Amino acid sequence: MRVWINPTDVGRHHTTNDDKREQICRDIDNNGFDWQVWAVAASGFFTDSYNLFATNVILPCLAFVYWPDDNSGREGKINIITLVGSCLGQLIFGFLADRYGRRKLYGFELIVVIFGTLGVAQSSAGYNDSMSILSWMMFWRFFVGVGIGAEYPLSAVITAEFAARQSRARMMAAVFIMQPIGQLMASLVGLIVLLTVGRAGGLHLMQDDDEAAKKIVDSIWRWVIGVGAIPALIAIGFRLTIPESPRYTLDVDQDGARALRDTEQYLRQPGASFPTADDDSSRPNGLAAVAPSGTAPTPPPPGRRRRIRRRLNIHHLPTHPNPFSYAELKRYFWTEGNYRTLAGTALTWFLLDLAFYGLGINNPRTIARLWSSKRVEVVEELIPSWANPADVGIGIYETLRLDGVRAIITDAAGSLVGSAVLIKAINYVPRRAWLVWSFAGMGVLFAVIGGSYFRAVDTDLHALVITLYVLVQLLFNLGPNTLTFILPAELFPTRYRATCHGISASLGKLGSIVVVAFLPSLHINDPHSRHLGYLLIAFAPLMGIGALVAWAWIPEVQGPRGSAAKGVDGGKERGRWVVSSLSLEELAVGLGGRGKLRGRLGRRRRNVEGGENGRV
Repeated sequence: MRVWINPTDVGRHHTTNDDKREQICRDIDNNGFDWQVWAVAASGFFTDSYNLFATNVILPCLAFVYWPDDNSGREGKINIITLVGSCLGQLIFGFLADRYGRRKLYGFELIVVIFGTLGVAQSSAGYNDSMSILSWMMFWRFFVGVGIGAEYPLSAVITAEFAARQSRARMMAAVFIMQPIGQLMASLVGLIVLLTVGRAGGLHLMQDDDEAAKKIVDSIWRWVIGVGAIPALIAIGFRLTIPESPRYTLDVDQDGARALRDTEQYLRQPGASFPTADDDSSRPNGLAAVAPSGTAPTPPPPGRRRRIRRRLNIHHLPTHPNPFSYAELKRYFWTEGNYRTLAGTALTWFLLDLAFYGLGINNPRTIARLWSSKRVEVVEELIPSWANPADVGIGIYETLRLDGVRAIITDAAGSLVGSAVLIKAINYVPRRAWLVWSFAGMGVLFAVIGGSYFRAVDTDLHALVITLYVLVQLLFNLGPNTLTFILPAELFPTRYRATCHGISASLGKLGSIVVVAFLPSLHINDPHSRHLGYLLIAFAPLMGIGALVAWAWIPEVQGPRGSAAKGVDGGKERGRWVVSSLSLEELAVGLGGRGKLRGRLGRRRRNVEGGENGRV
């Protein structure tokens, strides 16, 4: 009996870490799109997105119940403290994930989110206002922010390190779509609670000064926040199903045997045999060896094994006993010049979040301003803190209902479509180039929407501003918002991957803190203000700077179009249009090894053009 086997699977008890790395990478690459890893990462990312954007839903409720006549900006303080916690969580957990491992922390951040969420839901002003509910809200939201921030580097690196090379970008984009889905669900849950708890209590029939109305609204926001703990509990269960990242175990812990064993157990690979076949050219990775029944297969000759290794893009990666020593940090980031890559990923995220949070997504009043079809003649100081200046005269029930509907249309819908399109297209576009061009496109769009704002707001043309606003959200997630999440998880070696992702994400959150703290001084929600238009125009050159930074400092993460495109997601996509991703091992060499990598890509391009792609 003749059995076709993969000759490089022979003797899975390899003697060197390079051999084990080769086997681990091949096993992972053969696994295609890993839905289990996706579920593990996506469930946590959804939880954090829901809890972050649920603030938009509850702020009018808090203002109605606890500070109806105070327009001093308490809502902004809650948002800022959440973002500060998120910034610290990204930095701290990113470093800890590289120092102590991914799995030891993966799930702990969700416990922090649950802890903070339940604390927020139980916040109280005490008997006869004996306590400050704002202080309690800020205290608990800080911890929620820490957990939300921690999720960014952990979800990104876990997904990247468990993903097959050609499925990596699509898996990470599919994880990031949980952000608009979480945003959508926060608004939907708010509407559902309003239409059930609110209507059951007769809120829609009550006057705004009725104490019974305050009691119902107080229960509504607690329901919305408390629901956020449920997906976190489910996500923790998912996270018990995966082992430590095999790349971390091998490259940082230097335990190749455990890394290979964990990979095989996770992927449930019983052995090295494959079904019979008639032609070795039909097998991936050069399956060609045959052996008589009952005899051990013959390993490939050394020369053939080296060629197979080159095809698999496996490199010899040196060991680093103490990657966080001063000498090693200086060598990698300064001597080899990789600080430029980190600056590129961090600055693009910073510039992105300046605009993303500057659009007022955390302020229902700003969204309501866009929907205004006529000029409102009212003094801002006379408007209750929970009401929208553009909707003067309506009660709390209708205010909450309109806030939810508008948030779904203006924010969530465009973002969701943009993420969905990118998931489908991401294997067909060069990610670096698309980041550059999408930043440039954002700049043009901001200039257009800013100019249109002055002509269309408070008129029957306000639908034009809303449409452009939706397009901005769509392009955000079709381009820089998703790509700034993906690229830091690809560009750095395993020993620094989570740290660099955390640094990049935290600088983004720093941008959001700056703009959220700055917005109140512009009075963009004033019924007579046109400052929002000027702000939108100001974002245009910032997006241009983002395009320049991406072009200058972010390296390529893909090969030439059509190169080594053996298949995507289990072989479902083939052809010359696929832009293949480089392996994490290739990208781990950093700028110091980029010259050799460019030479290898040049040879690969010539092979593709010469029709030699796929030959050994």
